[in-house]
This record gives sequence, C-alpha cells and structure tokens, in this order.
Amino acid sequence: MSAGPVGVDATAVPGRVEITARALTALARAAAAEQLGVPAKRLRVGLDDDRGSIALDVTGPIRERADIVGAASAAADAVGRRVGELSGRHVGRTHIELTGILRVHEGRVR
Repeated sequence: MSAGPVGVDATAVPGRVEITARALTALARAAAAEQLGVPAKRLRVGLDDDRGSIALDVTGPIRERADIVGAASAAADAVGRRVGELSGRHVGRTHIELTGILRVHEGRVR
C-alpha cells in the first residue's frame, strides 16, 4: 500500500505521507459503520492487497431496513468510495459479510 494519493504528482509535494494499516482499518470501520447504520465496535474490518489497490473485507450487522440486500450492496460501493476519498488510495473491492440485523427499538419515556 505504498501508492501515493490518486491524482497527485509525487514530485509536487516534498516528503512523504504514510498511512498505517491500523489507521486505514479504523477509517474503513468508521465509514462502514456510517453506511450500515451500526456502531463501529460491532464491525470487523480486514485489509488486503487487490493487485495494487486496497481490498476491504467488512463483517458485521446491518441496521434493519426494507431492502437489506440492496442496502448492503449500496453500502459496499459507498464505503469503498469514501475510504478512497479520505485516504487518497484506490479501493479495488469492498466485500461485506452480514452477520445479523440490528433492530432499533423505541423505548418508553418515563
């Protein structure tokens, strides 16, 4: 994952910025939590190399909604795009494995 930011000439900026795998994992976890509608602590994220690009593997639940499959597919696209925007890296693929459905219960106010 040594490729520079997309669209930036490597000679235009002196020095070098490195983003650790741990930071990329935290970034991907936050982006996935936002898209899936669940707390970040409920998700596991793995990084891998996809022919020079980042491959994301996200495992966890999704918030209850009418079209779970459509929402998960849209979330995979959005997570990959968001991680790419924020990190300046190219995300080749994003795989989401759903482990459950998080239901939101409206509690009574006392």
